[in-house]
Amino acid sequence: MPSLLPRPTRLSATDLPFYVFLVTVGLCLFRAADLPSFEVGAGGTQLSIGPADLALLVTGVLAARQLWRRWTLPSPWLLGTTGAFALLIFVSALANGADALAAAAKLSELAVLALGAAAFVDTRARFAVLAAFLVGFCVIATAWGTVQFIVEGGERQGSFMGEHDLAALATMALVLGLAHVFASDRRPPTVALVGIGAGTLGIVLGASLASVLGLYLAAAAMAAVALVRHDLRRRAVVVALAICAAVTAGTYGVRSADLGFLQAWFGPPPETPGQYAASWSQRLIFVYIGGRVFLDNPVLGTGWEGELPPSDYAEYLPDARERFADQPPHYFPQEDETFIPQQTYSQVLYQLGIVGATLFLVLSAFAARGAAIAGRLPRPGLPWADQAFVPAAWLASLGGAIAGAALFGGSPLTAVLWLTLGVVAAAPALREESA
Repeated sequence: MPSLLPRPTRLSATDLPFYVFLVTVGLCLFRAADLPSFEVGAGGTQLSIGPADLALLVTGVLAARQLWRRWTLPSPWLLGTTGAFALLIFVSALANGADALAAAAKLSELAVLALGAAAFVDTRARFAVLAAFLVGFCVIATAWGTVQFIVEGGERQGSFMGEHDLAALATMALVLGLAHVFASDRRPPTVALVGIGAGTLGIVLGASLASVLGLYLAAAAMAAVALVRHDLRRRAVVVALAICAAVTAGTYGVRSADLGFLQAWFGPPPETPGQYAASWSQRLIFVYIGGRVFLDNPVLGTGWEGELPPSDYAEYLPDARERFADQPPHYFPQEDETFIPQQTYSQVLYQLGIVGATLFLVLSAFAARGAAIAGRLPRPGLPWADQAFVPAAWLASLGGAIAGAALFGGSPLTAVLWLTLGVVAAAPALREESA
């Protein structure tokens, strides 16, 4: 039976801190609420401490030590803005009380994954190990989700992660396999084929429309990288289009009842109010309310709160109900409940204001620059997909995924965001190794 990892990769990845980093990544891909933990009283709130928190602490110390010994910091502008964004989230929560500060701390600490990736994913061999690890994790999550899908009669599944989390991870695994198709005419290695299979099924099971969009963006990013390298292959384009079509068809099959906006666009006029209401209709309502919150707090936003208290948004509910009068009442947040953000872009805008949104745009620009640097990497000698394609594709897929979900501490999707930024930041080290 062929090994998932090529022989040069197995022999070169022997650094213990790197394996500690891999364990930390694995723990962060579980929802924090599903892991064992103990409670610590702090500042009038209860702070939950779990294995992922401890692993992040150890990884942070090891990564800082590694970078200090090197006397160099890969992609300093990207890592600097990443750290600044995490710090802004934490500092902005100071005025909102202990609960908000705890939520911000849980979110900000996951930025250690970016630092760890920049410190430890510094060779092509280690990148290949990380890739195989993520593919293996996706296989386990997808297998469990498949069992749930069968038992529950074909309903959308999140495995042990969550629907958006599973779909985002599956997209990463699929990209790792598809990158080899773009890079070479040779038969993909076993891990690449497994990534394509498990990734395709995982996206369908998660049935996240945002991650389907992310897959389209990832495929377009890989095609763009191939064009820049003057090596766009017809076979790769056909395979990518076939996979996108299969994922779209599968997702539509699972989510057809939730795609009311398509019926509203192309179907007959609704016979009753709310007939075509669906999940994206609710997101539009939340975006409207979040926009009103931003307009009243344009510079710094409300400060990070995780979930907004009624005092921040309840006054806009009457206008929202009037504007979206054709939507079911349960699609609106309630006056006595917290407002749970539904997507990252609007969340950053109304919780961090223009300052946070600008920093997020700068961070995105530096990440895009890092992905472009990775796209010019020479061909590797290892029997793995050309890693030049992966950072740009991961970053593009992330841009789609966070359009359908917000950032929370202990969320696997949030871990994917920080990890992706760290891998992009590590691209210059891979370029130097190739040179």
